[in-house]
Amino acid sequence: MSKIYFHPDIDYQGVRDIEKKYNSTDQNYLINKASDAISIKLQQLLKKTDNSLFVCGPGSNGLDALFAAYKLLNKKYNISIFFTQENIHLEYINKFNLTDSIVNKYDSNNDYDFIIDGIFGYGLNRDLSNEYVSLINSINKSSSIIISLDLPSGLNYINGELMPISLRCDHLISLLTMKKGLFTNKGRDTWKEITNYQLIDNKITPKDFLITANDKYGKYPSIISKNFSYKELHSSHKKSNGISCIVAGEKPYHGAMILAASAAIKTGTKYLQVFTEEEYAHTLPIILPQIIAKPFSLPDFENSMSSFNYILIGPGTTTSVKKYVDIALENINSLDSLIIDAGALMYIDKNKSFSDRLIITPHPGEAARMLNISVSEVQADRYKTVRKLYDLFQCLIILKGSGTIIFNGDSMYTCMDGNYKMATAGMGDTLCGILLTELASLTNNLDACIKSVVFHSYSSDILYEKSNNKNITPSMVSNKYSELTHHDN
Repeated sequence: MSKIYFHPDIDYQGVRDIEKKYNSTDQNYLINKASDAISIKLQQLLKKTDNSLFVCGPGSNGLDALFAAYKLLNKKYNISIFFTQENIHLEYINKFNLTDSIVNKYDSNNDYDFIIDGIFGYGLNRDLSNEYVSLINSINKSSSIIISLDLPSGLNYINGELMPISLRCDHLISLLTMKKGLFTNKGRDTWKEITNYQLIDNKITPKDFLITANDKYGKYPSIISKNFSYKELHSSHKKSNGISCIVAGEKPYHGAMILAASAAIKTGTKYLQVFTEEEYAHTLPIILPQIIAKPFSLPDFENSMSSFNYILIGPGTTTSVKKYVDIALENINSLDSLIIDAGALMYIDKNKSFSDRLIITPHPGEAARMLNISVSEVQADRYKTVRKLYDLFQCLIILKGSGTIIFNGDSMYTCMDGNYKMATAGMGDTLCGILLTELASLTNNLDACIKSVVFHSYSSDILYEKSNNKNITPSMVSNKYSELTHHDN
């Protein structure tokens, strides 16, 4: 079953509104809920004899840590508490009689078994001071197991940027909702395992979401889920879902064309034509006999436009596809969808606006070239980049990379799945081939983008988890995708 979970992506004001609502009659309501969840999880991870240090910052994240430390002290755990600033949280230090458990400084030579990071949470909106940078560097160099609360301290919860450094934790206890900065840009490098506690029962339905096929992230009653399976009829024929076309594979990029075409066939495309280099057009049917392969020919392509429903232009191309892009865009209203990828992205007319019939799939380097900015600017705020691309083309955007982002001009969808092994040549070509299949199978283009991106990444996660040598190739991903998303009639 092709089920995808939609976690609400709540902005800072949204979190503040939740806090205001639930703390209106009891100022510590959410702190107590959070610290209860934290202490329950920590009891699963810590032994009472472990030497554990809670590092508490000045804000609500520090209070969550302080309350949790107090609850574990009452259960006879070996807890010490360090405050990053003097004279903070004095009311609760006195109320809970915690003076004897406080240490005056963080001693990197003290061999703590666990360090619980309650320094900064989602409210951090500026770069850390030198004192905090030094503290975080020292903790990162320690041999302690690090557990962060809500966010690894120093991570920007919105864009996954380091400010300018972040704790790298072994386990993250996320509160209220997952934060998108954990799954995009550098965020995924700041934690190894994650547990989320919603704390409240209300359904939250913002316009932006984090999306995943991993049910370990979806085991919460208020998380929205949607099944992206579809039913095929026994009476269907090879052209029931229309005719698909790929324009790809300039010399010497034969492989990109094969990966895209192979992924499309493996995942269910029934009728596929490919325009490629003449010698590749000769050899492709030897590899994939069910494909109609033709040498590059603008007249043939233009004359065939009326028969095509779905077109992919770009994998393994550089300069020869400009006219193909022009022709496809001129005829886009007669198509169900057009994917433009790789080298073809540079030939989209920037003076025209399109629609969700057009889907562009740049990686960060391609996005930088399209916008005439640096790759570092793209990565520093991937959401800003996506908005700029949308403003330019008014189409569906898939910005690939760590935490792939889908944007339709209204809602952002951040993929929670995927791993570093996907950063290899050919993964994007495989994604485009899969997307070509889903565009012909699902009822709208946004759903096709969501399913393709999420299960492409999730397939890689499954392969990584089960592989002995952790080696993943693009062709393996398309095979696993087909296995995970097969549907029964």
